[in-house]
Amino acid sequence: MRIVMCIKPVKKELVYKEDDYRENLVINPYDLFALQNIIDMKKEGTEVICISMGPEAAKDTLRRCIGLGVDEVIHLHDKHFAGSDTIATSYVLKKAIEKISDVDLICCGQKTVDGETGQVSYALSEQLKMPCIAQVENITDLNMENVSIERENGECFEKLRVKLPAVISYRNCTTIYKNMNLLRLKRAKNHKIVVWDTNDLQVDKSMCGLKGSKTVVQDVNKINSIVKKEQTVLDGDIKDTASIIKNIILGKNNGVCTYEK
Repeated sequence: MRIVMCIKPVKKELVYKEDDYRENLVINPYDLFALQNIIDMKKEGTEVICISMGPEAAKDTLRRCIGLGVDEVIHLHDKHFAGSDTIATSYVLKKAIEKISDVDLICCGQKTVDGETGQVSYALSEQLKMPCIAQVENITDLNMENVSIERENGECFEKLRVKLPAVISYRNCTTIYKNMNLLRLKRAKNHKIVVWDTNDLQVDKSMCGLKGSKTVVQDVNKINSIVKKEQTVLDGDIKDTASIIKNIILGKNNGVCTYEK
């Protein structure tokens, strides 16, 4: 069985504090949640491949995917891919999935924390002529014929069995790498990343990048800068902790916690 996970690298400062990671790009939190659920459900004989379209620095992001336990990673990198909107992106991803061949399941995060469009999974399923199941919470079973999932659909919680091949997108996100294997991550640094460009994918260049995009970003205005909240760990006894929480609620000390007698 072959599963392809679409990974979007996003700027580190959108997800973590600047000194948390050495890399400038990190895995989109929605993609990270999906990837870790897939790896949890991976069985013997299942191959998980991550594909990512992005700049040269995206290779570091893909190496983290290897550290998490995927079997192979493919970097889609070409100057003609730059500036792609969701239509052009889904076209390139579709060509890559067709080149991989014999793919049973394609997984995406619901959206990215930079673009926030949430359209790629739908566009990709349309291009591949596969059903798309959105709002997925997790996979509960996986075999050569079907994937069983749990998902929210409005006010309903559904359990579905979907015939493969199919595209699914996960609704949740995470910033925590729960199963990072340091030995695999160390080996990943020497892993030769497969790179596919326009020639490898035999794409129509007029359908990639800005030429192939149906939307045009005319201007960008920065409305609010990202505000990072400080975190405080309360490690006193119950009485002290209650006093600190009371002060925070009452706005005393401007939220700076001090122990009171």
